[in-house]
Amino acid sequence: MENMPQKGITAGALLIILGLLGYFAGGMVSVTALIPAFIGLPLLFSSLIAKKKLKLGMHLAAVFGLLGFLAPLGRIIPTMAKGEFELGFATISMILMVLICGAFTVLCIQSFRAARRARG
Repeated sequence: MENMPQKGITAGALLIILGLLGYFAGGMVSVTALIPAFIGLPLLFSSLIAKKKLKLGMHLAAVFGLLGFLAPLGRIIPTMAKGEFELGFATISMILMVLICGAFTVLCIQSFRAARRARG
């Protein structure tokens, strides 16, 4: 898959926007609303590094994508198990983070596999 750095830049930007929206929509009370941005920034920067043709940048971006996928699940799953799941803005933000990061991580895995096959 070519142009993976651009996909990482897009995913990072979406996460930053999601974090900022959550923070300002929540009345700027909780810093935890910025968690998507805290994942989005390093994902964006590592994708920019990858744009300079450095494999390490894309691998770092994939790690941040995976962390961004797993971290919200650590809150969503226990909340659902306890029967305390409420579909508020914070939950929607976590679900969107899971979807963005999950899709990006899948694209990274597909790209890494394709690159390995291409090498022989």
